[in-house]
Amino acid sequence: MKPTSEQMQVINERNAETKLRRLINTNYGQGDLHIVLTYAKEKRLAPEKAKIELEKFIRKIRAEYRKNNEELRYILVTEYKRKSIHHHLIANTIDHVTAKDFDRIWTNGRINFTPLDDKGQYSDLAAYLIKETRKTFREPGSPSRKRWNASKNLKKPEIKKEIIKAKEWRKVPEPVKGYIIDTDSIREGFHDFTGWPYQVYSMIRVAKEEGITVPAAKRLSKLKIRP
Repeated sequence: MKPTSEQMQVINERNAETKLRRLINTNYGQGDLHIVLTYAKEKRLAPEKAKIELEKFIRKIRAEYRKNNEELRYILVTEYKRKSIHHHLIANTIDHVTAKDFDRIWTNGRINFTPLDDKGQYSDLAAYLIKETRKTFREPGSPSRKRWNASKNLKKPEIKKEIIKAKEWRKVPEPVKGYIIDTDSIREGFHDFTGWPYQVYSMIRVAKEEGITVPAAKRLSKLKIRP
């Protein structure tokens, strides 16, 4: 009747990935950055001191954005145990705050920058960030007891639920008008609690440019459950 602790951990992690994926997809897009803040060997800090250093960095970067009448929107993840301590930062970009500004403000080590692509679907990034803190975020020495921290100005994902009566579904689902199916996202299985079969997939909104259909940075996710 009750899932084992191991089963519950798997479910919790999958739910955390879903929640983080929706948050990233809603708030970020092409050109925004996944940034890794590292520490030089001689500047590595204890977790609590690293947390203070990170907060100071965020305050300074936020001030740079506000100088240009913009707001910094961020998600933060810290890995401190399995590897050398480092921070993952997802941030929106603006024209007048560049990689050089981040480099100038972060004086503890190197910064690695990865621009987000135009797919509008960042499930791999969400899964990677959840994996980074899988075993450490609850431990006593963790600088944060959360899987991630985020700025308060992020938009909340809009989740709509619709009941569709059907005895079965297509192996390759039909997209709604204006979207295409991301075939790599199609998953089927059985619900952990009810045992009911389910199918989940994402759709990519398309836009027309000069007669050519191209993906646009918006996704819809569909989850179907059949008793």
